[in-house]
Amino acid sequence: MNKNVSNAYAGFAQRLGLQMDDSGGLYGQRGGYAWTIFATDPRYPYQLLVTTPVHRTAGPLSKEEVRQFKREHKEIFLLHQRQNAISITVRVKGSKGADRLEAAMNALTELLRTQSFRPCCQNCGQELPVEGYFVSGGYMQVCDNCAQALKQSHNTAQAQRTQKSENVVGGIVGSLIGSLLGVLCIILLSQLGYVAALSGLIMAVCTLKGYEMLGGKLSNRGIVISIVVMIVMTFVGDRIDWAILVSQQLEMPLPMAFQAVPVLLAEEIIVPSAYWTNLVLLYVFMLGGAVPTIRSSIRNRRFVDVVYRLGHPPVEL
Repeated sequence: MNKNVSNAYAGFAQRLGLQMDDSGGLYGQRGGYAWTIFATDPRYPYQLLVTTPVHRTAGPLSKEEVRQFKREHKEIFLLHQRQNAISITVRVKGSKGADRLEAAMNALTELLRTQSFRPCCQNCGQELPVEGYFVSGGYMQVCDNCAQALKQSHNTAQAQRTQKSENVVGGIVGSLIGSLLGVLCIILLSQLGYVAALSGLIMAVCTLKGYEMLGGKLSNRGIVISIVVMIVMTFVGDRIDWAILVSQQLEMPLPMAFQAVPVLLAEEIIVPSAYWTNLVLLYVFMLGGAVPTIRSSIRNRRFVDVVYRLGHPPVEL
């Protein structure tokens, strides 16, 4: 977290009477309810998820109640309801960010009171005292019993993951299968007349997930292998796309057109600048999809087994 974001969060915490954890999340009691506030995506640090664990006998808010609430409070971007919690998404970038965040929390607090929502444990739903916990990269307000159960569950899962070996061959097969979806996306979007960032994102996500699914886990070695597969398959997808165009224009079978692309490029029947510009754009989009996906994977891997009470982080965090 950069210094500007950290300072902004510290200002929010002071304004709202909350505390700030070393991980960057805000937590504490306000208006009779327990709260956690954090950015779900590090790329968008000023889009905050504000959550409080609550329930009521009458059940969740109706769709009309949610629509009415959002109409009356424009500072609230989204409202989410889960079994034992209500969350709002608030955009807090700019000089008025703290004002919007405070107004949103005040509005939600008033709604909870008027609609008879009572504070509870975010995990089990019982009306017990709760503490804020960092759980695998997210934040929860849970009772003591649930906190101990979460720790035990994560310790067991950590032991199982440690014992699980990486299947490199299976991972390579999985990354190749995943990359085929990226190739298909490149071709389909190109046939529609687009060179879209979406194709790069799909290539990156599917290749990495393919490796993880069939390889058992996504290690640093798996990331490197997946990147190589992305580079090769992006080139293949672009070549197939040009082959389809050649096949249509010169009325030749697709395999023959695929083989003819380098010759046509050398003879400048295919304009080299157009060919290379298209390929470079695809690689730029692939990079744009791969970098945040890999960063997210590394972050998730780092925090997947981390559970601690907010304000008491492990030394290595």
